[in-house]
Amino acid sequence: MKKLSILLLSVASVACATGYNPSYIYNEIQVVNLSTATITDVNLRVKGSDKTLNCEAVAKNALCDAHFGKRRYPQQEIELSWTHADGSQKSQQLMPAIAAYFGTGTPLQLIMEINEDGSVKPFFKQDSGESSGL
Repeated sequence: MKKLSILLLSVASVACATGYNPSYIYNEIQVVNLSTATITDVNLRVKGSDKTLNCEAVAKNALCDAHFGKRRYPQQEIELSWTHADGSQKSQQLMPAIAAYFGTGTPLQLIMEINEDGSVKPFFKQDSGESSGL
């Protein structure tokens, strides 16, 4: 029993020291406009990937989205830019966290909610309906 405990402790120590870095897949990108007016020139780019999302205009309480085949999510920064109704341009670099309880076999949906004050809430959703905030 003592040997088993030592073995399990050793395996756990190695796993912690090497860092667990699962490989996730995704198949959808969404930008949701929760501001008070239509936004224009919406551009989203996932760094380390060829995936982009471009929308000329996104009405208030509407979304712009892209669906595609399963792809490995590179877990790198996401660039998001848009123009508010008043003409001011916004741009943000985001790195949303992926919840540890998300499975690696089920695709994630990357969602960016643009709020009234211009802040962005990035998060992931999985087909099970669970979500993870930043």
